[in-house]
Amino acid sequence: MTALSKTPVIFDTDPGIDDAMALLFLNACQQLELKGITTVFGNASIEQCTNNALYLCERFNIDVPVYSGAKVTVTGKRQEEYPAFVHGDDGLGNINAVPLIRQQETRCASDFLVESAKRYAGELIIIAVGRMTNLALAIQADPEFSKRIKEVVLMGGAIDVPGNVSKWAEANSFGDPEATDILFKSGIPITQVGLDVTMKTIMSGAYIDDLCRRSGDAGKLLSEITPYYLNFFHSREGIHGFACHDSSAVAFAEDPEIYGTKKGTLSVVLQGEQRGRTLFEEGGGNHRLCTTVNAERLLKDYDQYLVRQYG
Repeated sequence: MTALSKTPVIFDTDPGIDDAMALLFLNACQQLELKGITTVFGNASIEQCTNNALYLCERFNIDVPVYSGAKVTVTGKRQEEYPAFVHGDDGLGNINAVPLIRQQETRCASDFLVESAKRYAGELIIIAVGRMTNLALAIQADPEFSKRIKEVVLMGGAIDVPGNVSKWAEANSFGDPEATDILFKSGIPITQVGLDVTMKTIMSGAYIDDLCRRSGDAGKLLSEITPYYLNFFHSREGIHGFACHDSSAVAFAEDPEIYGTKKGTLSVVLQGEQRGRTLFEEGGGNHRLCTTVNAERLLKDYDQYLVRQYG
């Protein structure tokens, strides 16, 4: 296959306010070419997350297929409650978005991942910003899948900072740690963009207000969905802004130079009170951990990309 001018990317997501913001960013990236979206349960039910992905694609003319994925964990456990207090009952700050035309593909997300790995063998990057369930299912479905993926860039985990759903665990890793374990042990090159860096990049209310005025319909969407997110962070963290979670993974895929990283091996705790905690052993291995971030540069890039694409 001839080299592509842009790197082919699949966005594995559970929209989600920050997921929606990340998708707008990804659609505006210069080095990445979005080939499809796979949805997973997490910030809302799989049905709601898929609805939200379809709505965003329709509203912003993102012409890629959307594949609905896992609705339970890789071990078959159903999520009992969804974090409506963070993202609203509909996952998008209660704007009750409904796609008018766009429909999901008939095949499941893991099948699309397997097929895409074959099509773009050695080139495909998966940006995973939800539970790792779809990836784990693809790994289990095809023994060659892991060898064909260039890299998984995941938003999840917390190494040297506290978790956000327990003292130790971040939400995506906690939501399906067995799936995370399958991914970590798969041999796929992985970069973890976790709370260690995402909590260092804060989008203030003033930053969002300014961006909304200059970025067209993307700004209108941000003005609709971010108040809910801002209220959550203000009530929980006491700040007038919110952490740049999922967009940080997109930023790494687009421009890794924004981050400082360490090479080593990632693992995840599966038992006990630390269940869902991610661990990192520096040294050999094909995993990278983001440890530092140029937050000013990331925020500038996010602003410029959205204004250029949608303003």
